[in-house]
Amino acid sequence: MSIFLVLKWLYFFINVGLVLRLYVALRGTGAVRVLVCSLAIAASLIFPFLRTGIEGNGLGARVLTFIGTFWLSFVLHTLIAWALVGIFCFLNGRFHWLVISPENLPRWRYAACAGIAATAALLSFAGWVNTQLPVVREVKLAAPAGAAPFRIVALSDTHLGRLVSPAYFSSLVDLIEPLTPDLVLFAGDIIDDYDGYDAAAIHASLQRLAPRFGVWAALGNHEYIAGDPLRSRDLLEKSGIRVLRDQGVELGEGKEKILLVGRDDRSIERFLKQPRKPLSAILAAFPNAASTPMKILIDHQPFHLEEAQEAGFYLQLSGHTHNGQIFPFNFIVGHLYENAHGYSRRGATHYWVSSGAGTWGPRIRTTGRTEILAIDIVPETAN
Repeated sequence: MSIFLVLKWLYFFINVGLVLRLYVALRGTGAVRVLVCSLAIAASLIFPFLRTGIEGNGLGARVLTFIGTFWLSFVLHTLIAWALVGIFCFLNGRFHWLVISPENLPRWRYAACAGIAATAALLSFAGWVNTQLPVVREVKLAAPAGAAPFRIVALSDTHLGRLVSPAYFSSLVDLIEPLTPDLVLFAGDIIDDYDGYDAAAIHASLQRLAPRFGVWAALGNHEYIAGDPLRSRDLLEKSGIRVLRDQGVELGEGKEKILLVGRDDRSIERFLKQPRKPLSAILAAFPNAASTPMKILIDHQPFHLEEAQEAGFYLQLSGHTHNGQIFPFNFIVGHLYENAHGYSRRGATHYWVSSGAGTWGPRIRTTGRTEILAIDIVPETAN
């Protein structure tokens, strides 16, 4: 059974449980109970049919997409708030902090329902506001011996589509432009869905940057989930983003020489039943790879970090984890990955796992910030 099927059934049972809980909690309210439960059922049905039942990128499709994904956050925060209320009620039954007479019990029950709904809505709204305020994280790394200083700007997980619009991407470029990067890198999951992806608009935004070493990317799992990885690659190339799929490219000359490698996403093994090339096989195409100090790897999913270290890379850039995006998933990804977010180091190899410049599913983030990474490679004496 695939993980997606498990998640679909989990989503189904959570929503059924929520509607039943609402139906019981709102007894005695007549038409209000029917209306609230009907709205909850309608909202819960939108998300499962987003991919198959809603086509195009018109206003209606975008509104339904927002409602359907917002509902995911609302349900999650409702469950958390309801669990806390349940714990309080259990403890109150033992310690009697609050004495409620039987005739006042319905009022308290209705108030609890309203309070839980308001809390879930407020947290979701605050998380939506948070996604609109990306931060630029500036990092300085000591340049390896024999390498010239330069600046990289890196992004991951923009998830451009119906929810993350070209206008938002343009606002990201507004933040990048004054940084004057020498190299711009995208660490996968640039595209979320084809209906909402506007290659021409993305290309127009990127033309404002013109970094001297170009704009490069590796694919993420959502370039596969969206449909065809070849189509995803072609759309990105039309946007002015050159894609490396288990490939490398040499940029610059002399002390400014960079060997940039982009790994195809691990999704190739599941979707196309094809293995990824080992890093050793990719580097074998470059006779001077061993003597090139500035080797940079883009690998969307931060698994097996030791591979970049063993292959002698200076820097690996990844994304995918979103730093959990919504509490408490940050604790789950923190358990699954050696580095779920931020900077780490193995020997001489530096790693940065980005929380993403966009979001997946709900346009909501309650763990950390959406981020753009500005990495200055500088002589060691400048640190």
